[in-house]
Amino acid sequence: MAKKQGLHFETSLPYEGAGLRFRITLDLQEDRPDDQGATVRVVAEDLQAGKRVPFNNEASPALADFMAGYPRWMVRVGVRATQGTDEITGRTRPDVGVDALLGAMRQMADMIDQKFALHKESVLV
Repeated sequence: MAKKQGLHFETSLPYEGAGLRFRITLDLQEDRPDDQGATVRVVAEDLQAGKRVPFNNEASPALADFMAGYPRWMVRVGVRATQGTDEITGRTRPDVGVDALLGAMRQMADMIDQKFALHKESVLV
């Protein structure tokens, strides 16, 4: 039996002006079932405290607004995702290769960057 491709990739995207750090994790296990794609996880943290920030208006209206639409946008890069209280989790199609996964990761990071890189003041309440 041939080994499947595997990949574990995690990136940290700090936005000092916005006061946030985003962590995106992509994990494609070599020993996965044939019908299982890579798992994706996105969290936002308070840059100073290092704790997760909930995706609600009480913590950050800007973050809550972005995260409400981000999982729907992720479908464009091949990720079906759902939003939790402080984490987005999703999965890719099982037939997606490592090159495409890295491209999707780049696009997910770019979308976050477009929203939060220009903030000069913290978006946290």
